[in-house]
Amino acid sequence: MNASELTVRRATVDDLNGLKQLWERTRLQVLDLERRLTEFQLLVSNESDLLGAIGLHIEGKQGQLHSEAFTQPEQEDRFRAQLWERLQIVARNHGLVRLWTQERSPFWQQAGFGGASPELLKKLPSGFGDAQAYWLALQLKEENLVAFSLEQEFELFQAAQKEESERLRRLGRSLKNIVMALVGIILAIGLFFVARMLLRNPSFLTPGGH
Repeated sequence: MNASELTVRRATVDDLNGLKQLWERTRLQVLDLERRLTEFQLLVSNESDLLGAIGLHIEGKQGQLHSEAFTQPEQEDRFRAQLWERLQIVARNHGLVRLWTQERSPFWQQAGFGGASPELLKKLPSGFGDAQAYWLALQLKEENLVAFSLEQEFELFQAAQKEESERLRRLGRSLKNIVMALVGIILAIGLFFVARMLLRNPSFLTPGGH
């Protein structure tokens, strides 16, 4: 089976029955994973046969690879490699700084995952599982760079807000000046017609005048 004959995509409700069979075959917790369906990336053939699946659970800027399962044991590493390409894209799109996993295949260490130190385990999100267990971790980007980027974005946002507020103030002053000018013009026109009427009819100024 050529790589061009395979597709990697996100799981949908239509995939649930096939996934349940795969999870049962690999002795995973089906009821728990059913509720996490959309976390899974699938590898399928052109005939829509399910060949493999790996979950990616995301909390904040960290992700957990979990519950990998494959239909053809002799092809597992090949299938993992294709799913891994997709998972890296998803991780980048979410701006993740680190990935964790408890999967034991040597593939993951070859992909760059290493045993997490006690210091690093302090950063393990509680939703991923027990920090006392053995975890592999892969750093995707420096956290301080992410924080710096967020700080820059916040500063740019503040600058944009300040500029917008100043623009609105300038617009308000301009509108005020325009309104005052219009009022002045209207008053001037009104006075002009009043003066013209009085000049043509001076008797208006004389009480009881005709």
